[in-house]
Amino acid sequence: MKYIDVLGRRLSAVVFGGDRVSTADVPRAVEFLDTYVALGGNFIDTARIYGFGDCEAALGRWLVRGNNRERVFLGTKGGHPDPSTMHTGRLDRKELEYDICKSLDALRTDHVDMYYLHRDDPSRPAGDIMETLNSFIESGFTSHIGVSNWSADRIAQAQEYAQIHGLTGLSADQPQFSLARQCAVIDDTLVEMDRTLYEYHKKTKMMCVAYSSQAKGYFMKLGKGEPLPELTRRLFDCAENRAIFEKIKEAGVNACSASLSFVIDQPFPSFAIAGSSSIGQLRETMSCADVTVADLRRIW
Repeated sequence: MKYIDVLGRRLSAVVFGGDRVSTADVPRAVEFLDTYVALGGNFIDTARIYGFGDCEAALGRWLVRGNNRERVFLGTKGGHPDPSTMHTGRLDRKELEYDICKSLDALRTDHVDMYYLHRDDPSRPAGDIMETLNSFIESGFTSHIGVSNWSADRIAQAQEYAQIHGLTGLSADQPQFSLARQCAVIDDTLVEMDRTLYEYHKKTKMMCVAYSSQAKGYFMKLGKGEPLPELTRRLFDCAENRAIFEKIKEAGVNACSASLSFVIDQPFPSFAIAGSSSIGQLRETMSCADVTVADLRRIW
């Protein structure tokens, strides 16, 4: 397993995506999490919106077993808009305090290592948001703060405010980032890693925790000759990505290894959130992450 030293910790480059575990099948959730840790993983990502709290609850049951909380770096996200009104922000202090307290209760812990905002609210000053996030650090709810689906400009505004006012800045950003480029926009509140955001990470060395790091299995399914699910096809099946796939084939490398190596081997700390639908797939993903594929940044 590859590890990256950041925030005073040595963290596994493959992050367990906690959006599929459920209290409806706790033994299965436990098997996935135990397998991930046994294979060297120690970084778990979840969110309040996943399963509307159920995923956090399933993780919480595992965390209290065998002192698992001490074995992992735990991150969760709050501030997600109501799904029926995605462009109406929920980043005022009252709602964020509600979210983080509900998350801590569900996770059965009094502290998460990283707390991210799941979306931005451009109508709210970045400074106001940073004051709220810093109050969570002061309260002991979290050690580090981050954002997901924020533009480079907004991240820079937040960091500038924190520096001027003596506050703790953002430690991490969670964008959509993969070897495949997104071909269609289905949810315009999501932020894909673009050139501006990439250069910001490169310049500041801000930690990136990439979601959709394997582009919903796009290259792997092509490599195995499997049909593409409708959402994967809509998001990623275009001429540009087909051309990248041909380059992967020409290089004679495993598509899974290529996808993970691209995200992980960046000039800034970069982690790949990976979701698996079976234990076999989880084992394959973890083994693929050990392989470094050279020159992939030139493809992107």
